[in-house]
Amino acid sequence: MLNNVKSGLACKTHLAGNTIYLSLLILLFYLIPGPLQGPDYWANAPTTGTKIFSISFTNYKDGEAVSAEGDVLVTTDSGKTWNLKSNFSRIDNKVSNPFIWKADIYCSVMQTTDGGKNWVPYNKEKQEHFCGVYLKDPNSGYKVASDFLNKVTTMILSNNIDDEINLLLNKPQQCTEYFRSADEGWALGWCLKNFDHQSMAKVKIK
Repeated sequence: MLNNVKSGLACKTHLAGNTIYLSLLILLFYLIPGPLQGPDYWANAPTTGTKIFSISFTNYKDGEAVSAEGDVLVTTDSGKTWNLKSNFSRIDNKVSNPFIWKADIYCSVMQTTDGGKNWVPYNKEKQEHFCGVYLKDPNSGYKVASDFLNKVTTMILSNNIDDEINLLLNKPQQCTEYFRSADEGWALGWCLKNFDHQSMAKVKIK
């Protein structure tokens, strides 16, 4: 009799363990997100967002970047570092001081409302709220702009040297993704437009 009771308890314990295990599997199934949209979603990123910077260089080392807010950052080391310049007169496009190259940088934004399964271009309004990530950080100030401009100018110069500038023109480059909730997220990038280097055969990195 006692053996039958022990056997019954063992059976019930075994069944309870299986039930808990099965419950955990079901819970994990619902918690693990489904397959996300592949990286190709960025191919649909918009090219007509808000302009972030207008960049221009007068020689291989000296350049300026004017933000959409009118701030002027300058570089003297081919774009490696950029510093805010106060009371700075913008470079004039004169014959005596011609541009080596100039270009406009635009913000590109994609949005998801289903946890990243699907992404769509975000063009509903100006994207200053998103583009601010490339301009100024409350803690580090214009360092974020310097880092961003360094990355952009390096890519422009490298692609121009390899005669592959068309790989950047009107082709948004992705920077980051972030989510405001489990469902709503944003993908941010930048797009090169209006690249002009009429006064030189090819830009070189010094």
